[in-house]
Amino acid sequence: MREGETRITKAFDLMTTNVVAARESTTGTEISTRLLIGEFNGVPVIDNNIRVTGIVTAADILRAVRQGKNLDSLRATDIMTRNPAVVKRDTGIDEIIDVMLQKVIVLVPVVDDENKLIGVVARLDILREKLNEKFVTIGERSGLSKT
Repeated sequence: MREGETRITKAFDLMTTNVVAARESTTGTEISTRLLIGEFNGVPVIDNNIRVTGIVTAADILRAVRQGKNLDSLRATDIMTRNPAVVKRDTGIDEIIDVMLQKVIVLVPVVDDENKLIGVVARLDILREKLNEKFVTIGERSGLSKT
């Protein structure tokens, strides 16, 4: 890139590829435990073909608890937000921010052309990118964010 040129940051540049995802049959208790252990705000829900079918957030768990539901008997499909907002690997950072703000979400799954999960972008990933704009990273980026 030449001096003065601006590189547009894409989902691929931001995303964490080491993603914890729940299967549709995962219990509410198991998801809650993973959220607490991993300090995540949410997890994508995938089917047997690794396609994103939903997302379960801490808010979804709290909603189920508030409704008096037993987390042991609930499955991800019972509490997940279906058809969540997703982005492709070449989606620009501004569009990702717009999706997060419009949907009031803290993370967005990144999918390929077949809707298969390939990563996630969290708010912290975007903030980290913005804080590091004046620096250059040499080598491969390893996702560090907690989704």
